[in-house]
Amino acid sequence: MPIKNLLKHRRISQWIVNSINNGYFKPGDKLPSEHALAEQFDTSRQTVRHATDELVQRGLLSRQRGSGTYVCGTSFSDRFSPKRVGVITTYLDDYIFPGIIRGIEDVLTAQGYTISLGITHNRHTDETACLQRILEDNVCGLIVEGTKSSFPSPNLPLFEELRSRGIPMIFLNGYYREFSQCGVFQDDVAAGKLLTEHLLENGHKKFAAIFKADDLQGLKRFQGMALALTAANIPVDDQRILWFTTEDLPDLFSGEMDAFVLKRFGDATALICYNDQIAAQVYELLKRNGKSVPEDISFVSFDNSPLAADVAYGFTSAIYPSAEIGNAAANLLLRCIRDNTLREHVRLAPDICYRSSVRTLSDNEK
Repeated sequence: MPIKNLLKHRRISQWIVNSINNGYFKPGDKLPSEHALAEQFDTSRQTVRHATDELVQRGLLSRQRGSGTYVCGTSFSDRFSPKRVGVITTYLDDYIFPGIIRGIEDVLTAQGYTISLGITHNRHTDETACLQRILEDNVCGLIVEGTKSSFPSPNLPLFEELRSRGIPMIFLNGYYREFSQCGVFQDDVAAGKLLTEHLLENGHKKFAAIFKADDLQGLKRFQGMALALTAANIPVDDQRILWFTTEDLPDLFSGEMDAFVLKRFGDATALICYNDQIAAQVYELLKRNGKSVPEDISFVSFDNSPLAADVAYGFTSAIYPSAEIGNAAANLLLRCIRDNTLREHVRLAPDICYRSSVRTLSDNEK
């Protein structure tokens, strides 16, 4: 089937599922004829038949010879595991993720839901396995942190399958362009802007940064930095911006690339790190090369994880409200389960936890 018709087939099947979920079609109702649906969606009867065939195979619709196509005697939502929700994150047991999972669980378990959990390690192959299992589990909703969300995803057909089944999806932290309808995020642009402004207020004009290229958060945090520097009439120096992907990390901080990293930072007096995990590794890199924070370079980070605390490294860091993010995602999912036509973004305003990693420059140092 041509791609154009395939897209129309998905649109038709999704419309039927949504119409059942919102009560427009009820169990026992007869669907419009293939001819009527073909006119409604400006397509062929063959494409309509493809869409309804798929839903017949799933048990949502049934055909009566010589009469038409009918909604089966139980609603489509009843054919899902009615109280099971899929949750997919990139990592699980460290950093900000326990707070996110706990926030989701607090809301969903109070409403009688169970969770089917998947971990991707920010790898597409692991995300594929998680999504396939979620489809087999027949969940009634999904909360997902997309893998490498700034890159094109090879798993879009699996997400499309979930959407065609009428399963609401809530994205965390980032999203794929094709599935951006519902999500919960910290305002990473605003966070990057606030951190940069803090460094500017302390007299810094020579900026370096290290950001993650394969996640949308890295792009948004860079955008916030760029906005603040542009407003202060300070150019963004590409030579001092170091971009990395998940697969780069073992080599980047192994010690063998220290000279390369330090050369990229150049004579910057201020450094912005993608998150606290990266900041901790940069701190160790600087330390083994005889440089100290904030005497030689000031720097800031994102997420305000335990790594940023005074008892660890003492980084000034943008607060990531992990439990609040999890709560908001679970509550948004519950609203979408009730109304599958809902489209909403929840974006939380950032705040900064100030610590001792930023030094105020004297007039002759600026």
